[in-house]
Amino acid sequence: MNFPLFLGGRESGVRHANDDPFTSHDKYYFKDGNITFLVDNTLYCVHRYFFSHHSTYFSTKLDQLGIREHEPLSIIISLGDVERKDFEAFLSVLYPDDFDEHSLSYEQWKSVLHLSSLWGFSSLRKLALRSINPPTPFDQLLLARAYSVDHWILPALSALCERTVPLSLNEARQMSIEDVVLVTTVREDIR
Repeated sequence: MNFPLFLGGRESGVRHANDDPFTSHDKYYFKDGNITFLVDNTLYCVHRYFFSHHSTYFSTKLDQLGIREHEPLSIIISLGDVERKDFEAFLSVLYPDDFDEHSLSYEQWKSVLHLSSLWGFSSLRKLALRSINPPTPFDQLLLARAYSVDHWILPALSALCERTVPLSLNEARQMSIEDVVLVTTVREDIR
């Protein structure tokens, strides 16, 4: 089977295992893995079960390949736009060092939220939303808008309106014009 399977944006697709030499990841390249992903010239050989059973995106794409469930894959799936740090944070939740707690940073949880939303891993998305702790109301608003977390929007906007420091130019540039107008109008009315 040598037809393209696009799993990202630029330079993504399917490669056969003998096409190019790549570096195997030291932690996430399992000898008993049965699906191999390429991210930034690094190979990740993991277990297809997680991707075919928990991701609407991957289950659809893998079905399109026409490979039966227990059939080994002899291809490398390139994830094109995905960054190595994001994929490793994502895999650290699938393969935790400690099942009782995930000790990820805010940035790592953002990566997990991003990829779980992108790929339709609903249970991992819920875990990321429960675990992530945005450091500021501004960060909470950006995440709420980017990942459709509606119940975060009003508290974040309220906190931005009530804080003593006005919106910075950098913050305003990252927000929607509607949110900027709302925050500045409410702040003006409060004064």
